[in-house]
Amino acid sequence: MVTTVNPKGQVTIPEPLRNRYGFPPGTKVVWLERGGDLVPKPLLSVEQLRGRFHGGTLTATLLKERARDRKREDG
Repeated sequence: MVTTVNPKGQVTIPEPLRNRYGFPPGTKVVWLERGGDLVPKPLLSVEQLRGRFHGGTLTATLLKERARDRKREDG
């Protein structure tokens, strides 16, 4: 999917990608640099995080999430 940076420097994330990767309207986005690429990540609020880490340690959950992100980014 291709998008265009508008004169204000804004980019629209296509709807299928917003839905798949969790960017509902109003989501703040963090831009990460990884190996020369820009990677947008949704910045979750405390309310969105509540209950998300139930059943495991925070470290284990974060490691799983990062592994899943790397796998998705590598194709």
